[in-house]
Amino acid sequence: MNIFDGIQLPKIIYEAESKYNGKIEVWEVGKTRKIKVEKIDQSISHKSSSANRLVWGKVVEILEENAPDLQKVLILGLGGGTMAHIISERFNHPEIVSVEIDPVMIDIARKFFDLDSIPNHRVIEADALRVTIEPEDYDLEEEYFNVVIVDIFNGEKYPDLGKSGNFIASVKRLVRPGGLLIFNRIYLDHHQDDVNIFIEYLGDFLHNVTCLVVAGYTNSDNVLIYGKV
Repeated sequence: MNIFDGIQLPKIIYEAESKYNGKIEVWEVGKTRKIKVEKIDQSISHKSSSANRLVWGKVVEILEENAPDLQKVLILGLGGGTMAHIISERFNHPEIVSVEIDPVMIDIARKFFDLDSIPNHRVIEADALRVTIEPEDYDLEEEYFNVVIVDIFNGEKYPDLGKSGNFIASVKRLVRPGGLLIFNRIYLDHHQDDVNIFIEYLGDFLHNVTCLVVAGYTNSDNVLIYGKV
């Protein structure tokens, strides 16, 4: 018997080119799938044990502590839908709206990550800034959501719009008073100065701003920054 018998090596099962994300890869090892953009993990199969240990599970822990009666949540940045899947399961299928600008990413989430199996979930294909500034154009209302999660990336790059006061103020208007606003940022060494400035800046918009650094794989440490509206 060969010592390597039964070992399953990661393999790429799908590749696509995107106007917004460039090269997108879907990797598979065993029953676990991942989306990678610029070698950064964007999503993972929601049933993977790693999903709960990594940033997606940590978001849910924050929600369980700060928004246990979650009923309506807006997610800016869909990826493969990992966050929506886990929130739906943990909170007994609340109303979830996900916004994703990249139609290629939405297609991948549907084909490889069971996106359409999430109950009570609506996907809006649009720019997050436009949705937050003109929510009525997308059948959304101000002060409608208990929680908004901002999870927008191009590979490891955090879009400049996510740092602007106009964007943060627009997102804040969609959250009910006392609700929660969560930002996910990559926290590698070369991001930390920018992220630390962003954390201080958020204090002008939110109450009780708190940070949780989430250890990931060697290239994917994150920090979750959250506060009350």
